[in-house]
Amino acid sequence: MPMKLYAHPGNYKTKKALIAAKYAGLEVETPKGAAGAEQTGKIPVLETPQGCIFSSIAIARYISRISRPVGLYGQNLIEGGMIDSWVEFCTHELEVPLCTWVLPKMGVFEEVPEATACAKEDVKAAFAVLDKHLLNNTYMVGHAISLADISLCCALVDGMTLVLDEQFRQPFGNLMRWFNLCLAQPEFKGVLGEVKLCAGGAKGGDKKEAAPKKEAAPKKEAAAKKEAAPKREAAPKKDAAPKKEAAPKEVAPAKAAPVDEEKAKKDKLKK
Repeated sequence: MPMKLYAHPGNYKTKKALIAAKYAGLEVETPKGAAGAEQTGKIPVLETPQGCIFSSIAIARYISRISRPVGLYGQNLIEGGMIDSWVEFCTHELEVPLCTWVLPKMGVFEEVPEATACAKEDVKAAFAVLDKHLLNNTYMVGHAISLADISLCCALVDGMTLVLDEQFRQPFGNLMRWFNLCLAQPEFKGVLGEVKLCAGGAKGGDKKEAAPKKEAAPKKEAAAKKEAAPKREAAPKKDAAPKKEAAPKEVAPAKAAPVDEEKAKKDKLKK
């Protein structure tokens, strides 16, 4: 009887359990109503013949422990403890900042620039730890795929496809070699499919910053038009001035002539 996993099939946490199930050779179904159940606030639940298990981490651990020969939880106690360490690291040091950075890009909530800036630095710090560890290790623990590899790889997929561009990935060669190795495994491909890495995250940011520069040009043209307008209005004022001064000066001597003739006649009569 196959187990039933009630969870959103597109969520990376669900994919952890499904990949582990493929390695363990288990048949796990994801009912169509699972997506609606998660939207109503219910957490992922694995239904087994013996009972139900909830919480994505608990489900992944349970499936990984079912088949010891597969070794998803290590070959001994120390390897099991190391796997737990990396699973916890993935949850708290990697998934938290990655979700803060990625979820706004997916439209889950609005981006907070200050939080995104802090998340980028935290992701870089987590990548530096992983890259250093993988310098001398092919896998996270031991010499085969374990739950640590599955958890970290699934947590990185959304970030690698949406925000982690070539410039961001370039310093972490060991991490990228391991990531591509995981994606090449049939069990990962069967759940994740083909993963296309983000190529132009940095270029997209430059285009957004360049937009205001194009808007600056009309402002300069508007200022020039405002300065040019008064100059055109001032020209007719200078031409009108001489017309007002010419008329009164010529009239005055014309009126003075008849007054002088009358005085001359009166003087003659008196004599």
